[in-house]
Amino acid sequence: MIPVLETEFLRLLRSRKFKLLFLVTIFPSILYLLNPNASGTGVGPLKKSFEGLFADLLPNYWLGIIGQLIAVIVMSDLLAGEIDRGTIRLILARPVRMSGFLAGKFLAGLAALALLFGIPYAVIWLYAPLPYQGGLEGIKVLAGSFGVVLGATLVILMFLGALSMFLAVLIGKPLYATLATFGLLFLEQFILPQIPYIDHPERLTLGYQALVMLKGSFGNINVIGTPLESAVTFLGVSASLLVLTWVLLLKKEFPN
Repeated sequence: MIPVLETEFLRLLRSRKFKLLFLVTIFPSILYLLNPNASGTGVGPLKKSFEGLFADLLPNYWLGIIGQLIAVIVMSDLLAGEIDRGTIRLILARPVRMSGFLAGKFLAGLAALALLFGIPYAVIWLYAPLPYQGGLEGIKVLAGSFGVVLGATLVILMFLGALSMFLAVLIGKPLYATLATFGLLFLEQFILPQIPYIDHPERLTLGYQALVMLKGSFGNINVIGTPLESAVTFLGVSASLLVLTWVLLLKKEFPN
């Protein structure tokens, strides 16, 4: 698993795709640096502003349509690219267990996504105390909120990654797998909520569920749901999808 993880992670970091996607994820952070719009001084206003900023940007940008598409683009290619190029047969001919191969690919993609999303978050975390004159104390005060935001993001990204890899093996073509995954996400989050008689349809969106996970630590979020229950559900579904992907890989016939 470790060799697959290291090789794939370094390949992703060196790719042009990673650099382009990083420009997309860091864009809101750059805008914040240019115009922090501080509404007071001290750690109290600082914490309130920081939590309000992420309560807005997380569901509407980083884990909205844009962020979801980024995660799907990165994760869909990890297996579908190998299948489409035919290189998966060469890889599996080596003394590599299928479970280790899948785990290495998944963790490499998740690590790359953690950088894509985590660095922009960290930029805001480390810079936000400056306009509020919070200093080092401000950084410490925001550390917990930063950790909660990153944790909720990783839970959602794990789900997106597991779903992308499952459909990638099922379909076998990177482009088609990406379109199918994103189409399924779009259907679940924007078409199904239009059906009458669904109570609180906003709960079907990933951004909303991210807010549910933040609710336990953020004081300004009023959503329906339990943070622990939401996190455990996403982790359980992600694990199930990875097991199904492993089974598909074991049973799938790869053409020459």
